[in-house]
Amino acid sequence: MCYGILPPAASLFKLLLKKMIKYTCLFLFVCTTQALFGQVSHYEGKITDASGKPLKDAAVIRVSDKVLLSFYEPINSRGRTVVHSDAKGVFGINLNDRDKIQVWKYPVQLPTTYLLYEFRSDPFEKSGGYLVELVAAKEQHTDVNLFPIDSSITTGSPRPVVFRNNGGSYYSLEEKKNRVYIHQNPTPGYGLLDINLTLGGLISKADDRVELQTDYVQGHAVGGKLVASNDVPYSWGPSATQAGLPTVYNNKNIYRNGYQASTTLDMTYKQDGLGKFYGEIEYTKKQGVFYLNKTNSWGAQLNYSPQLVAGHRLQVLNKFNQSDEKMPMIGNNYANVLMGAYLSPINFDAKSQPNVVISDIYANPWFLLQNNRDNQFNQKYLGTLKYDWDHSRFFLGAQLNYQYQQNTLDYGLVGNIARGNQDIFVNRKLKTKLFDTNVQGKYYLAKDKKLYLQGNFWYKNQWMSLDRSVEAVAPVSLLHQSSEFQAGLVAKEFDGDNGNWTFDLLPSILISNKSKNKTAFNFVGQLERRFDFDLFDWGNIITNVWGQFNLSHLEPNQINNDIQFSLMRYSIKDFQSFLPVDELLLRDPVDKLQRKINYEFGASVKRQLLTLEGNFYQFYVKNGYVPLWQGNQYRLNNAVDYQQKGFRIAISSHFGVFNSPLRWSPRLDFHRYVNKVDKINVESDRIQIAGMQEISKNYVVGQPIGVIMGTAYERTTDGQLQIDKDGYPIVAPEQKILGNPNPDFALIFGNALQYRGIRFDFDLEWSKGGKVWNGTRQMLNYMGRSMETSTERLLKDQLFTGIDPQGNGNSKLVDYYNPTLGTENNRWVRYGLLGVAEDVIEDASYLRLSSVNLSRSFDLSWRYLKKIDLTLYAENLMYWSKYKGNYPGASLLGQRNAVGLDYFNSPLMKTFGFNVVLNF
Repeated sequence: MCYGILPPAASLFKLLLKKMIKYTCLFLFVCTTQALFGQVSHYEGKITDASGKPLKDAAVIRVSDKVLLSFYEPINSRGRTVVHSDAKGVFGINLNDRDKIQVWKYPVQLPTTYLLYEFRSDPFEKSGGYLVELVAAKEQHTDVNLFPIDSSITTGSPRPVVFRNNGGSYYSLEEKKNRVYIHQNPTPGYGLLDINLTLGGLISKADDRVELQTDYVQGHAVGGKLVASNDVPYSWGPSATQAGLPTVYNNKNIYRNGYQASTTLDMTYKQDGLGKFYGEIEYTKKQGVFYLNKTNSWGAQLNYSPQLVAGHRLQVLNKFNQSDEKMPMIGNNYANVLMGAYLSPINFDAKSQPNVVISDIYANPWFLLQNNRDNQFNQKYLGTLKYDWDHSRFFLGAQLNYQYQQNTLDYGLVGNIARGNQDIFVNRKLKTKLFDTNVQGKYYLAKDKKLYLQGNFWYKNQWMSLDRSVEAVAPVSLLHQSSEFQAGLVAKEFDGDNGNWTFDLLPSILISNKSKNKTAFNFVGQLERRFDFDLFDWGNIITNVWGQFNLSHLEPNQINNDIQFSLMRYSIKDFQSFLPVDELLLRDPVDKLQRKINYEFGASVKRQLLTLEGNFYQFYVKNGYVPLWQGNQYRLNNAVDYQQKGFRIAISSHFGVFNSPLRWSPRLDFHRYVNKVDKINVESDRIQIAGMQEISKNYVVGQPIGVIMGTAYERTTDGQLQIDKDGYPIVAPEQKILGNPNPDFALIFGNALQYRGIRFDFDLEWSKGGKVWNGTRQMLNYMGRSMETSTERLLKDQLFTGIDPQGNGNSKLVDYYNPTLGTENNRWVRYGLLGVAEDVIEDASYLRLSSVNLSRSFDLSWRYLKKIDLTLYAENLMYWSKYKGNYPGASLLGQRNAVGLDYFNSPLMKTFGFNVVLNF
């Protein structure tokens, strides 16, 4: 819907514009003056309909309440972040803790139900958290559905507007008394057979920012030949011109442009009396930015929904997927490739020059790639049977699921040149069988179905078998059984037309064999008040206030899916070697279930084009799970209590141009939080979360979650450096807290421009503050491979300000690199391979153009081809940062809880892609 400016309303518009500018400036002032803000996590999911069919262009809206305001076009109203699923139903969205997301399945499927999920941040989870479906917010609808009016539907708009879903049914929408009514029409669809062909592709390019010097060569020259030895670091030898080498290796050659191509064909057949069939076949081929990273995957599904009498629905789903990936990004092998590329100033292609002398410790990256033995093979089958019965007085739903999955991983690498004939492998095979059932019942206490009693029952039986070719980890079988009962009172929209309440009270009981405390009590309580009013003749104002309280007991996973989750038992000097992946198995029941208590309060104000929304939350975690190394393996312990509190403020609007279909919808969104560790329940003053022995993120009582601890310089009581007799700072014997990896704040500026059928979106993301350990820089400095050492090695007569061994102010001058004193005594090598972590703690701030999308739909109405949907997109086109590494938001080995640790992390990937959907 376009917003125009009528001439009689010009003066009113100027007044509104002035106030809009005033409020926007006030909002920006509040944003920039906050001291601490929270960290945003990126969550990826997939949207399908009830039969398992991927939903293309389904909308996912981040909300702080459970009211969806717009049916036709869920734009960025109420400060929401809106993303759309791709042709495979996959979406990605940035979420803050306690954010709720709502799945809006139009236009592919009319939303006969809507689903509300809540994002729970948790340091233990790989993605930074997980989604929980709020069952109390799932509401069944009949043919006529009520939704609050959105400002995109203006008074006097032509009604009804007719929509068509992919199944062929027509629906009309009309407005009455500030409500939008959706009616299903008996008009037949555009055919019994619906065919969609989806073609997609993308190109990825590594955005490499590490600056390397090429002035000096590896090792030293002996008799005119280049010789590498264990005791001579790479780039402290002669200059490249003196060695007369034919080529100097460029580390950027290690990357190639990656690509992905995908094809999906789906068909829907619908016939009265028979029901609806849906089938799909998809194939994807992917080539990563590293040779030989390649993936081939395919999947197929067949679903059937028979036509039953009114009020009854039966659905059957069968789905199979298979993928085969060479050199999966798992373990530390790809990081070793990057290390070899960055450290060696001259690396010859082992194919064309196999006899060239190269290091016997830090191997040639080309050699590592060609001898990599990593391979991962996955298979998965899912079968589902679902039945619903919606009656005027009650609703009954039942679902049965069976899932079989097999993951096979051959993880191996030729460690170095000296051991070229020795293959090192870990063979891992994980089989999972899962059976679960869900029965839901409702009894409507009122005829309008807005007040009802709801009961739910879940049962899950999971069997796992894990085989590994590592003696320390014997083959195991794990069996999990759990049941959960939930019952409560739900009320929707009562107490008046312009003012109403909603509330949900749903206590539940969990019975499980994964804990010694087999029974747990959970509680969900939500209360919301919505009201409209006029204030100072400003026009209608819609306001929501809400509160929520959750008490939940969480179970641990039996097997941690992130199998390279921990390097904590290794030293940095071991990193370039082959490191067998660790397993986190739940062999024994945990003593206690992890308990989480959540509070949230929020409010939103909406007036015409402007929406302001905010919420405050706080949660406490008791008996948090932490993996600890015990008995030569990692085991879960109830080791930590912590808490987090924060708030989020968002402002959004949309503007139209008079007598034009052009519309602009901007939004600003920020989130602030602080967290801290309250208690450690084991005999230790800290617990490592991620990292290695010399540098790690930790739980420390009274400190933020994940503080970085590592080696630091010795200082006096007033903070001055302690200087040794050579004029260099002394390293402290104990590790110290070096920084908080959480950013000060995160701000997203999103924009959507629409003109007729064309939509253009772009998002800017600003993360301010936080610290990151740049271990890549540390190693490059030690080896003399960085631009920093290329220039600073020439500095002489430098002074470190501090206190000398006699207690006086230091006055001894030093040369950063004096060849007569030997390489081992220069500014960087003297502190050893591990260096001093304090030297490379940097600011993690960055500004990123995270996404750009251009989409267009063409309604053709040809004989065979009905519609074409075209989308062009780009991700990570640009980013700006003072950080001297590749990207401060990356994490060690891809572990989500290791953000803030950079040791040859993968660079940011620029991605350019397209999607074309042909509807026949």
